[in-house]
Amino acid sequence: MSRIIKTALFAAIAAGAVDCSRLPGREPPPATVWILPSTVRSSGAGPSVPDGIAAFQGSLIVVDSLTLSPVPSLARRDASVGASRIAVVTTFEGNRYHPEGIRALTEDAAASGAFARKVASAAAQEGNGMFVDFQGSTPDELTANTSMLRAIGDSARARGVAPIGVIVPPGDTVGYPTAILARTFDLIVARLSGEHRNGTSPGPLVSPEWMTRQIGMRASTIGINRIAAELPLFGYKWDRSGVATIITFAEAQVLVRSEAGVFRRDQASGSITSSSLRNGWTIWIEDATTLERLVSVARRAGIRRFALLGPEGADPEIWTRLPAALRR
Repeated sequence: MSRIIKTALFAAIAAGAVDCSRLPGREPPPATVWILPSTVRSSGAGPSVPDGIAAFQGSLIVVDSLTLSPVPSLARRDASVGASRIAVVTTFEGNRYHPEGIRALTEDAAASGAFARKVASAAAQEGNGMFVDFQGSTPDELTANTSMLRAIGDSARARGVAPIGVIVPPGDTVGYPTAILARTFDLIVARLSGEHRNGTSPGPLVSPEWMTRQIGMRASTIGINRIAAELPLFGYKWDRSGVATIITFAEAQVLVRSEAGVFRRDQASGSITSSSLRNGWTIWIEDATTLERLVSVARRAGIRRFALLGPEGADPEIWTRLPAALRR
C-alpha cells in the first residue's frame, strides 16, 4: 500500500468515516483518533505531521494565569470536511498547571459563568470538540471544580461543541472521580504517560500492563465505551541528577547518534531506551513499534478512541504504520 493511500486511510479512520468492521477479515468497531498538541513544547523541530493527517491535529487554548482568560496559542487550521478536531483547554502555563486560577474563579458565581462562556466560545471557534485539561486540584476542591466544569460543559453544548471530554491524570480517582465527571462529560480521557516521569527513576512512560490497569480503573465505573486513551508520542531524558525533561523522537535520534550510541528495545514495555555513561543521561521514548503495541492492547480491551499527545518531532513511521494497528 502506498504512503498516500495509507495517509488517506488514517485520515478517514480518524474522522470516523471508515467503519473498520467492514474491512476484509476485520470485525472491531471503527476507531477515532485525535492528535493533540503537547502543552510542554520541546525545542526540536523534527518531522511534521503529514498534510493528510494535519486536519485532525487539535489546537491549544491556554487559560492565562494572570487574566484568567482563554487564549488560543495555535493558529486555527482549516479542517477537511468531516474532520473531528479537538480544542484542548488547559491551565498549563510555563512549567506547571495553575489550579489557583480556577480556584479563584469558583469563588465568584458571576465570574465563573463569564469564564465558562468565554471558554466555550473559544473552543467553538477552534474545532468541533473540546477536551478540558484542568489538573493539579485537590479532593477538597472537587465540589467547586465540578460546578465550574459543569458550567463549561453546558456552555459548550449550547454552542454545538461535541464531543466534550475531560483529561484525567493517571491513578487519581479521588480528586478526579470517574462517575462524577461522567455526569458532565461525554468522554473521560485517561492520560497514559505517567508510569515513569520527572520524580521517578528512568523507565517507560507507559507499559501495556500499567496502561491496562489505568483503563480498568476508569472503565469499571462507567464502562469502556466512554473512555478515550491518551498516549504519548514523546519521551523523557533523565540527566545524571535524576531530573527528567521531555524529548522528542527526532531530538533523541540526534543525541544518541552524536555519541555513537544505539537504542535497545525493552521487551516488557515495547519502548526504546538508550544511556550515556559519559554524560550520565538516560532516554526512554515511544516509536511507531511501541505505539502499535499499545494501541493493539487498548483495542483488545475495548478502547476505540485515542488521543495522541505531542506530534512535534514524533517518529514519522507512526503516520504510515498506525492505520493497521487501529484496524486490529
